[in-house]
Amino acid sequence: MTNYIQTDVFIAGGDPVGLLIAYCLARQARQGVDSVLVEQYVKKEQAMYGRATTLYPRTLELLDQLDLLEDLNQIGYIGRNSVTYKDGKRVTSRGWHVMFERMHGTFLDYCLNLRQKYLEEVIQGAYEKLGGQAFAGWKLESYSVDNASGDDYKVTSHVREIQTDRLLTVKGKYIVGADGGRSLVRRTADIPFNGDHTKFKWVQLDHGVKRIGFAMTDAMIAKYGGKLTEEQAKEEAILSMHPFTLEFESVDWWTLYSINQRVADTFFANNRVLLAGDACHTHSSGAAQGMNTRVHDAVNLAWKLGGMMKGWYKAAVLQTYDSERRPLAMRLIELDKAFSATISGQVPDSHKDAYADSNELFTKLFNETIQFNVGLGINYPENIINKALPTGMVSAGWRAPDALVYGLGSRVPTRLFHRTKNVGQWSIIVFAGQPALTREIFAPAVKKLKEIADTLPSGMARFLTLVAQSAAEGDQMFDTPKIGNVYYDQDRSAHTAYTISTRSGAVAVLPPDGILGHAVFLDEIDSLVDFFKGFT
Repeated sequence: MTNYIQTDVFIAGGDPVGLLIAYCLARQARQGVDSVLVEQYVKKEQAMYGRATTLYPRTLELLDQLDLLEDLNQIGYIGRNSVTYKDGKRVTSRGWHVMFERMHGTFLDYCLNLRQKYLEEVIQGAYEKLGGQAFAGWKLESYSVDNASGDDYKVTSHVREIQTDRLLTVKGKYIVGADGGRSLVRRTADIPFNGDHTKFKWVQLDHGVKRIGFAMTDAMIAKYGGKLTEEQAKEEAILSMHPFTLEFESVDWWTLYSINQRVADTFFANNRVLLAGDACHTHSSGAAQGMNTRVHDAVNLAWKLGGMMKGWYKAAVLQTYDSERRPLAMRLIELDKAFSATISGQVPDSHKDAYADSNELFTKLFNETIQFNVGLGINYPENIINKALPTGMVSAGWRAPDALVYGLGSRVPTRLFHRTKNVGQWSIIVFAGQPALTREIFAPAVKKLKEIADTLPSGMARFLTLVAQSAAEGDQMFDTPKIGNVYYDQDRSAHTAYTISTRSGAVAVLPPDGILGHAVFLDEIDSLVDFFKGFT
């Protein structure tokens, strides 16, 4: 017997990417977006080892704005420092401690290490609290897109429950392939998945909270012929720790795997097919970017897809998922090629003229790309949702800064990011400056903003007013216009972070994922009308 379901979005794949997209859609403001998620593996029966473990600051910020980070912090290992040894001596010229030293401009200046299994459990639990259900043990068999269909449910997917052979037909408006490197969604859409097959091989040994990884050097390959047993892997790990000692009580999981890099030609095809995570880019664990990149994919895609389902956006908004995320995946692939080579003791051909030592090159590459690796330096090009700003402000397309502000009557600060949680809404932050200095331009600006608010789709945006004064001066607020909730930028840290003068004020517009989309001075509010008309 075949059952039938109709949904807005069909998601193939229940790893953190698929689960996060489903969760983000379910928590959309006013009313969540419906989705059906299938995952062929029953995760409780899968090994917990050999998967991504490290989450960097920008990823933590994204998860925090989705109300997931607190639970993750409770079960993960927080890292704020690192030590590196070479030939038995501690070295400071390279290593993760350099990265920790450069985690500036965020309140989440640490790395969180936890098994992918637990990340999935937290996201799935949050999804289920919102009424979502993940179909575990169900496999996507096939799907088709009928753009000539008379309704908007143009994607028909056929899934099968593996244990019972029960069939399910799902009609959806979009299909998202979060089904890994061998993605059926990608292959059915005939999207090329090109890349490099390398000769590099790495070893990984897992036990509890401990993980040992190393590259097979040319000497090891000559010694073992490119193959390795578990005992030989342990022997090489012990040798690599010299002059320190290492003893193995047990190994829960181990692997010898090849390093390859691939990226899909497009992340969005046929107006209905979307790819995320490993389904559209795969690379090594050398820079520990795998899970971070997947989270960024999911968050970027989900708010755009959710807004499309609500009728808020023009189709071009969804196209920006491909134009924003694919170039970053390409950059990561190029970095990964260099990292994989240097970690394996090789100097890539592109660097051989300048470097003879792979360690020296690795150190240079690592130091130069820290901000990209921790995510705080990730940015998107100018497009319909990232529009150039007035001179002197933080650049559009970059992460919007966080800051501490105070609520009315409160003596306890709150983070600006906690006032702009990701529920699929845009945040329009009005920097009022010092009321005594901006009063003449601020009042008409607020009036105009209220008119703009009436023209936007219902529920699409929320407003916050930040006043650059002490919370103790609260009585002055009776004479200050406002839109949305008011907060005090008591030490001017928010105005400073956005490089906005407290004498002139401005308005910053943030899409749901906290990127700075656009900003204008208080006396140029009219230009916001054209900005929103460009994509709503």
